[in-house]
Amino acid sequence: MAFKTRPLSDNLGLEVLGADLSIIDDEAFEAIRNLWQQEPLLLLRRQNPTDQEFLDFSHRFGKIDVVIGGSQPSARNPELLYISNLFSGDGNLIGGLGNHELVWHTDQIYRQNPASGSIFYGVEMPHEVGRTSFCNTAAAYDAMSEDLKSKVDTARATCKYGTPAPLSSFMRKQKNKTWHRYIESDKEAKDIDDRTPEATHDMVLENPTNGQRSLYFSPNHTVAIEGMDEEGGRALIDAVIDHTIQDKFIYTHDWRNGDILFWDNARLLHHRDAFDNDLPRFAKRTTIFLDPEHFAVPEPKLAL
Repeated sequence: MAFKTRPLSDNLGLEVLGADLSIIDDEAFEAIRNLWQQEPLLLLRRQNPTDQEFLDFSHRFGKIDVVIGGSQPSARNPELLYISNLFSGDGNLIGGLGNHELVWHTDQIYRQNPASGSIFYGVEMPHEVGRTSFCNTAAAYDAMSEDLKSKVDTARATCKYGTPAPLSSFMRKQKNKTWHRYIESDKEAKDIDDRTPEATHDMVLENPTNGQRSLYFSPNHTVAIEGMDEEGGRALIDAVIDHTIQDKFIYTHDWRNGDILFWDNARLLHHRDAFDNDLPRFAKRTTIFLDPEHFAVPEPKLAL
């Protein structure tokens, strides 16, 4: 079968029409997976799955991971992450990531084996609040000069969760916007640091099914470029960032209740606007080890 679609913008994203996530059969799932292979960002609107339906659908793409830091897992379903600024009756936050700006980044790139698929279900999402922007790193790679491609094609970036000294000039001006603002004690910071050693990945990934190439990097996590001194590494990451984070590669999503957004971290950077903390916002997310037979993944030899 084939779903009708319409573009989210001229440069990125597809809305899939007529799909109901709660009743996706094998044929419909394959059609959605094929669309996600082609386009790094998909949207389904007016969805209302149960937690189990959401998890069952996510599992069809691969094993679900539980991320370190930021989001908070559901007590009943640890694979289901809550993102919210709301508080429960005991005074604790229901979810993670609050209402602050989230700078341009790639999820889990700091892991030895990142789970690169994200499916995000907006349950209570005030209109024009906490907008999320996505930057198409596959399109950015295609538009890159041959000189810069020749440098990045063989480059490997070393990343660290919550590094206090990001390599890029872009992030050195925004160090106050990293995860450290959420940390309440030195012990908590050390615990997270101990759980997240440095990880090094190729800066260009290729999809085995269609040959599509994409840039794979994260401005706020990169600490070094393998085999380069600090000056040379900074020059390369700065050139990649300057080329990639341009309006022509970016789509900004205004959320509505019931939106389900699929994004592929192997082909996208994303950014969230800050918003007024008086406005309630609640979402659920799964993070998936995508099948390397169908998607570009950072470490295919480690795929689960």
